[in-house]
Amino acid sequence: GLCTVWVDDIPILSCSYIAMRAEGKNITTLEGLKKEALEFGSFLATEGGDQCGFCSPGLIMNVISLKRKFKNPTEEMIQNYLMGNLCRCTGYSAQLRAIKKYCETNDHDKF
Repeated sequence: GLCTVWVDDIPILSCSYIAMRAEGKNITTLEGLKKEALEFGSFLATEGGDQCGFCSPGLIMNVISLKRKFKNPTEEMIQNYLMGNLCRCTGYSAQLRAIKKYCETNDHDKF
């Protein structure tokens, strides 16, 4: 998930996306979601879910997308949505706690 970007608000892996397909589409990178990324990052840090940082960019991109798509995702929905994000440091428990708390915040209409 490290190379995750949004193409027309849908998370994709840029490393396997043919550049010509992006012509005329809206491309969003992590830098384009700075405010939301910082907000989720604080949840991640509070829960101890930030370790080496390798998986963080893709995780953040996918979690923000998840939150925009589902108002109250279940644990199963979160796990399915993030299936492609691999983390070798945390064991996912801390990340899952952070994601649940972040998704419970009522700021869907802010962005």
